[in-house]
Amino acid sequence: MEDLKKKLQPFIPGNPEIEMVDEEYSCQIVNILTKEVYGTIELSEDGKFEGYHAEIDYEEEESVVDISVPAQVKEMLRLAQLFVETFVDREVHFSVLCEFAENNYMISYEERDPKLGLFIPNTGCSLYFTRDAALRSASIGQTDIVLEYPSLQITKDEAKEILQASGYLQLSINLPGHGEDRFGEAELIYRAKDEIVGVTVDGKLDSILEFMGTKEPPVHDLTEVHPSETMEEMLNVQNHLVRKAGEDQSVIWVDPAVSINEEEEEAVISIYNGETGHFSYSNLPFEQNEELSELSRENMQERAVEYLELVVGNVHEKYVLEDPDDFSSEQDFLKNIEETSDGEEIEVVVHDQGEEWEDYPEAEPTVMFRFYRVHQEMRLLGYDAHVHIGVYSGIIRECSITFLTNKQIESLKQLSTVPSFSMKVAEQRFFNELEMTLVRAVKSLDDPKTYTLSYLVEFPETGGHIEKMNAHTGVVSYVDTGIIKESE
Repeated sequence: MEDLKKKLQPFIPGNPEIEMVDEEYSCQIVNILTKEVYGTIELSEDGKFEGYHAEIDYEEEESVVDISVPAQVKEMLRLAQLFVETFVDREVHFSVLCEFAENNYMISYEERDPKLGLFIPNTGCSLYFTRDAALRSASIGQTDIVLEYPSLQITKDEAKEILQASGYLQLSINLPGHGEDRFGEAELIYRAKDEIVGVTVDGKLDSILEFMGTKEPPVHDLTEVHPSETMEEMLNVQNHLVRKAGEDQSVIWVDPAVSINEEEEEAVISIYNGETGHFSYSNLPFEQNEELSELSRENMQERAVEYLELVVGNVHEKYVLEDPDDFSSEQDFLKNIEETSDGEEIEVVVHDQGEEWEDYPEAEPTVMFRFYRVHQEMRLLGYDAHVHIGVYSGIIRECSITFLTNKQIESLKQLSTVPSFSMKVAEQRFFNELEMTLVRAVKSLDDPKTYTLSYLVEFPETGGHIEKMNAHTGVVSYVDTGIIKESE
């Protein structure tokens, strides 16, 4: 520990005298004199350093950040190089420095493929800094990797042809929300499908969904519905509960016989309806017993649709439902993780949370129904509704909905969904700028240490990917990558 303390000292702002204090699940870095906690380190089972996370007061940090002062890029690069020399025992190379959010910078070092010279993702190390070069966190990448060398059955130009023929572009609606540029101004756009990232070296589409071992669920139209219960009844508001005004103009119900602490009453049920959204929940106690049986999926789905109707109205005109055939209850999930695919038992560990958790009742398992907001049969990204149903009681345990504002609704009414130029013309523009680059890629989610080869989509001339193309004006917008420096 003494050696590790000396190695870490240069990365603590002000270079103070520090000591290492062992905790039950971590090791803290503490100022010897003031006992201020600077951060926590991660160690492997054999005591090897794996990462560092600074103790951050985000509210204080936001109040002192001066974005008019240039970021200390040179100091970030110096500290990153020192970190590599101190903690990384393999040959790694500088990969990228980027600003991924305000006052958040990342530097990445990665190993290179010894035969092809390609960077190997998730190796080396990653470091995160504030604009004044204070180290927020650092982590060592994985080791003991396996590099596969499949034969390149197609060239990068053939990969590009395969991508173009796949229907890589789609017609969509962009509807900026609060805090975004051009809030509420709907536009018809051409954009790439998010789930497609490239083409494998044997000529197949490289999809995030396939990597995750899943498929894009189909959706179903909704029919007109007439709820037989009120919103309060579906949340199971009971007579002994007391209705009160909550925060942010919400309505809450409390149980006068139950108090989590003396200073604050705990809301058992809450409903919030604002200009931009709805959120409600019911935390009524649930008691498991052998006589209980799960409601049918049809019954739960019907209740989810009825509750959504109570909140927004005319759901059959506004939403479609994600196919529920692939979902299961949280209880089913817990059952599944207790066994591996070959039936071998896995120990499921539940940590003792202490006496402070004893007052909280057991939660009822739920099933979530996801609804997509649509306009003219096109999905409006970012405006989904989620309804969680208790699998035994049918109670609405939670519901969250992002509303459209009057400005957004009016903008959609004025929007023509007929493009001014064809998909073929849009594809020509996209693919004139697009190139395919051979890269190292993780083979599968289940095998993260094995790397294969794939062709990745890149836009070398502009640096950033094409985010969208206005289907009426042809104006193109690019993704801001935030890249400040890349490897040469």
